[in-house]
Amino acid sequence: MTPLEERLKAALDARAQTYEAGQNAWLSVRARTPLPPRRGRWLLAAIPVAVIALFVPVLLNGGLGRNSAADPGTLQRQLMAGLTPVGEPVELGGLKLWFARGKLGNPQFCALSGSGREPVGSCGAVHAMGAGTYEGSASGKDAATVLDYGLAQPESAGVRAVTGDGRQIAGTVHRVPGAPMAIWSVSFAAAEQVTKVEFLDAAQRVLGEMPRSMLAGRSRKAKPAGLPYAMAGGLSLRPYQVPNDTQPGATDLEVIWTRAGKEVGAIPLKNAYLWKGGGADRPWPVRLQAEDGVVFGAARPDVARIVWTREGRELTLTPRPDPWGLNLGLFALTADARDEDRGHTVVAYDARGEEIWRNDPPPEKEEAGFFGERISDKIVVPDTEDFSFGPVELWFSKNTEGTMLCASGGVRPDGGKSGGCSTTQLDRHFSSRATLGTYLPEPGAELAYGVLSPATEAVTAVTVDGTRIPAQILKAKGGPAAVWAVRYPANVKIAAFSHREKGRELDRVDVWDHGCSQTPAREGTGQALPGGVSAHLQAPMCLHFWKDGKMLPGSFERLPGTNLRAIVGREQPVQWGQHKDTWYGFALPGTARVEGVSKSGKVAAETVPDPWGHGVAMFAAPVPDGVARKGLHWPDLSFTGYDAAGKVLWRWDRAGLS
Repeated sequence: MTPLEERLKAALDARAQTYEAGQNAWLSVRARTPLPPRRGRWLLAAIPVAVIALFVPVLLNGGLGRNSAADPGTLQRQLMAGLTPVGEPVELGGLKLWFARGKLGNPQFCALSGSGREPVGSCGAVHAMGAGTYEGSASGKDAATVLDYGLAQPESAGVRAVTGDGRQIAGTVHRVPGAPMAIWSVSFAAAEQVTKVEFLDAAQRVLGEMPRSMLAGRSRKAKPAGLPYAMAGGLSLRPYQVPNDTQPGATDLEVIWTRAGKEVGAIPLKNAYLWKGGGADRPWPVRLQAEDGVVFGAARPDVARIVWTREGRELTLTPRPDPWGLNLGLFALTADARDEDRGHTVVAYDARGEEIWRNDPPPEKEEAGFFGERISDKIVVPDTEDFSFGPVELWFSKNTEGTMLCASGGVRPDGGKSGGCSTTQLDRHFSSRATLGTYLPEPGAELAYGVLSPATEAVTAVTVDGTRIPAQILKAKGGPAAVWAVRYPANVKIAAFSHREKGRELDRVDVWDHGCSQTPAREGTGQALPGGVSAHLQAPMCLHFWKDGKMLPGSFERLPGTNLRAIVGREQPVQWGQHKDTWYGFALPGTARVEGVSKSGKVAAETVPDPWGHGVAMFAAPVPDGVARKGLHWPDLSFTGYDAAGKVLWRWDRAGLS
């Protein structure tokens, strides 16, 4: 698995354990159109460059064309309603990019294209994930060039596109004073086979990358089954034969909605699924979606009129027969509406004006039921009174999925109230953690929190410069466990959380900053080891082993402000890795020789002192053919360490189960 895939998997795993308690959470689950879920900024929608209008961008979140107007100035004023500009816009040809802040200080990224038949634009929440994000792509005036752009972390000093044959195309990092991130752009010929974008630090080392293959959407893999059909709000529909995800060679007919090239939804036309999103006993004759400025969808042919009521305002939608003879009624209407809007009612009428279907917002008690029954008192987290929607409250609840830790308070990047429930595993060394934040007062603050495992005595947040911030230990009456919570400034980068347990020499470390997984350049000569291996220490918390000019798998991460001795001890006397015919690592001080044995064979290595004064013994050695083929890490793996006289210094019998 590549470092990027590891980070994406970790993000998805964490996301999968969290139920986001948005204001419309229950309504979204119960009544939301069952279209493909919106991707995060790191999981990109389609960019079919060949069909992008001249300098009309494809915005990958928030939706292209949230508003449209007769001239760019009017549109920009509409976009900025309720927002405060941050810095000056970055102008790239006919494309204008800028930052703004919402009423609660939440940062927004805006894009506007003044070219084409009408200006189009959007403002969306800034989600800082990884080294950078892909915000969109546009074609040049002659359609022979492409402009990719997005956001980069402040430490990014450069950006470049990389082609399939390894050629590099330099881009530009645009800094906007006061903005939370920088803007990047790369321009290249449309014929170039660009595979990824890399973000660089001041020494031209790669901080992270974003594969361009993630731009591919369902329509890129599908075969058109009809001509495009244009509707209001810049929407375009087209039927496709889409490859079946579970049956190789088979295809399914789907109608895919796009907006200036960005996929915003799809309707699978399987009879067994089309109108049964509400369940067999409660079919939905209407599939409706609100996509930042336009309400659209499809209906059964017997639906003649749809009334969507939100906050006392009514929108009337009139389905029209589809042009492909698929027995669909299609509708689209520009309106100031988003899919996140809550409290809306949808009513469908037939041609005689009789109501044939209604979907009302659920009562409040149903919404509470979705997150389970509260089983503990609520805890008011001290020192969070200044949070937007604060103070922060924590409590335990239980539903069919098990016990959950819930939170309320703080603000989401989109300006809504933050909160949610996360599943808890009380028998784990440390359960999943979550965060809430506030943007005001500046520079803002974050609150990390989680369930305290029974054996844990203390939790500490450790910043990248080694500063330690102790967590509060809080108890909720009726709760199955205590809770930890730690507040820190939003502009402080947390490297890891350290969990100290009773009777253990080594803390259990939950690494948050996975920068060690990036492949750095080798720093200095390092420590030479047998077999052409060298060990290189990289600030502030990484150790890497190299061979033949390549970094070997495994990054041995320690807490900033500590040394390598802090991650070997009684519970784990050796840290090790293996790659093909080589194994390597370090052990407790005084260890002169390390031996390991598992079902695949036996390995051994002599040690040398580390050159950095960290108090560990370094080693590297070749492994037998059997170990090289089958790997060393099996459940029966054990290690033994010997001193210089050949006396057993330590044993680790359960290494294969660690």
